[in-house]
Amino acid sequence: MKIGLLLLMVVILLVLVGLVIVSYRMLSKVQKQEKIENRGKAPQRQLHPKLQAELEQRRKAQQAEEKQK
Repeated sequence: MKIGLLLLMVVILLVLVGLVIVSYRMLSKVQKQEKIENRGKAPQRQLHPKLQAELEQRRKAQQAEEKQK
């Protein structure tokens, strides 16, 4: 009885280790694919609302200066 229980625990541990290895391989494969797909794309970034407003004010000021010239 104790030997059977011990063997069952060993089998469960081996299955668990196998699942961890398989999931790690799948994760690394997906990460490599994402890296390849995202190489040509520029990351999308969003400015903080205050910085966005400041940037818009600068653009408007530059446009106003260009119109005056």
